Order: sequence, then C-alpha cells, then structure tokens
Amino acid sequence: GGVIAIRPDPTAPFKAADASIIGNTALYGATGGHLFAAGRAGERFAVRNSLATAVVEGTGDHCLEYMTGGCVAVIGSVGRNVGAGMTGGIGYFLDEDGTFLDRVNGEIV
Repeated sequence: GGVIAIRPDPTAPFKAADASIIGNTALYGATGGHLFAAGRAGERFAVRNSLATAVVEGTGDHCLEYMTGGCVAVIGSVGRNVGAGMTGGIGYFLDEDGTFLDRVNGEIV
C-alpha cells in the first residue's frame, strides 16, 4: 500500500481541524497503506477497512463501521454510531469533551 498525506493549503481561510477535507467513505474497504489527514473526514470513514492505518482530526457518523482490521487514530470529535459491526482492528480516539462513549454503538462492537 501507499502513503497519502492530505492538508489544506497553508493560506486557506479555515482551520484545518474544523473542516472536512476528506469526503464520505474515504478508505472504504482499504486493504493496506497509510493515510494522514490534517483535517476531518466525512461520514463512514474507514468502513470495511481491513489493513490500512490512518490518522485524522475528526469524522462524521458511522466511523469504523464493519471494520475488520487495520488501525485508525481520530484526534477530534466523531459522529454517532462509531464502530457498528466492527469485528477487528484497533481504533484510538481522543475524547477531549467526554462525549465519545455516547457515540459508540456498544451493541455490536
């Protein structure tokens, strides 16, 4: 797998950590490689990921849904239904505001 590093232009008029710079379903079904994003990912980030590793600054709803492998670190807020159907892999989440546990789908992780 390859390496992808994404960041906004340094002169962009927005704060990278507050903006979605990767669209919905990024890393869907990924089988390898590394992704580093200076910004947020959209909904369904790393769904069905099996081997890729990634670091992003937040995600929308359904992050790591049905993930079977790989490793993802999210250093910002996430949407609802995190990890639904996740059967493998590792997710690391920075929970600065104490809301993460309420966003995890604990019934099927």
